[in-house]
Amino acid sequence: PRAGQYAFSAAMLRQLLPRADEDEEAKEEAKEEEAKEEEEESEKNDADAWFMGAGDERTDVCALLLSNRSAAAFALGKYAAAARDAARAIELRGAWGKAHFRRGEALLALGRVRDAYAAYRRALALEPHDAHVRVSCERARILAQNEAMGLRVVQLLAGRDFAQHAGRWHPIRAKIFGFAGAMQNYVYLVADAASRKCVVVDACWDVDGILAAVARERLLLAGAVVTHGHFDHVGGLPPPPFAALRIRVAGLAELKRRMPHLPLLVHPLDIPEVMGANPQLRAHDFTPTPNGFGFRLGERTDLAFMHTPGHTPGSQCVLVNRCRLFSGDTLFPGSCGRTDLKGGCMPDMLESLQARLAALADQTIVYPGHEYGGEWTTIGREKKRGFLRAVGPQGRATRK
Repeated sequence: PRAGQYAFSAAMLRQLLPRADEDEEAKEEAKEEEAKEEEEESEKNDADAWFMGAGDERTDVCALLLSNRSAAAFALGKYAAAARDAARAIELRGAWGKAHFRRGEALLALGRVRDAYAAYRRALALEPHDAHVRVSCERARILAQNEAMGLRVVQLLAGRDFAQHAGRWHPIRAKIFGFAGAMQNYVYLVADAASRKCVVVDACWDVDGILAAVARERLLLAGAVVTHGHFDHVGGLPPPPFAALRIRVAGLAELKRRMPHLPLLVHPLDIPEVMGANPQLRAHDFTPTPNGFGFRLGERTDLAFMHTPGHTPGSQCVLVNRCRLFSGDTLFPGSCGRTDLKGGCMPDMLESLQARLAALADQTIVYPGHEYGGEWTTIGREKKRGFLRAVGPQGRATRK
């Protein structure tokens, strides 16, 4: 459908802008005689002059077609072409927020984070009530801040970025990947931009896909962080009743087998559960991370481990550079992790949320362990309308 949309928009633009819509790269490659080039440039100028004087209706149609073609090019992975079309749409209709939005998404895909943020800000100024524009602008702002502090965060969603294609000859793996997609797990690569050293947070389901992402991002894996010991975050043998299926989910043990010297950063209280699901791992394979444990990736990237029990006895969050929190299953946008599973404890969860996480700065960005309500949130937002709201004497959240 996107290819058809791209072709349709291109065909319409060729009719409306016979010269102005030529492919710049194709023109550079076509080495023609000087006289012919001058003649074509003259014709192009004539076409542009005709177009610009053709009235607002034609301008609007062309701007819309350019924006649509930009969206189609973006969906097809042609990010440079998408950015060019969006820029041309802006030339025609600079006060149209959608064109700036299209340019922002294309620039972000090209890695031009600050330029993308500027484009999104312009789109938001023009379309202040568009929730999609507002969220995209905020995401670009976070990425720009990460870039400024020399931090890279790669968020991988099961079923979208990994655990996708098992192949027709692997029916069991296909079932596992399907379950991974339904669980909506996030796996993170947290990296220091200068050293390129990274840790992977909660590597599970598809070790091949996760390591492919590490290679694609040109990072050096220096550690594996475990937020808690549940099998959907560490792999291994699933708990009952799924244990009867005799399947093994790829995760921490497979990662350790491939990289024997890789530190496995797990809170001491959850190491027994991880070993129970992965009997091939031994106690000496783990690097225990008690509350306050630190791990450095580079000159500018520090990880601080916070013990936040409640979901499991050894649940932990990781605070990066004192402003980015990887919360596992402790905190989600608008909710928190379950306490009715084995090892769960509601009093511990309340202590973790109300005393430990609520003490963090409001502007701290929170990256959750599942896509349960959004890709990220902030401590301040959760204090206002989430599970970090102050609890009164009757155990109810109080309004401020």
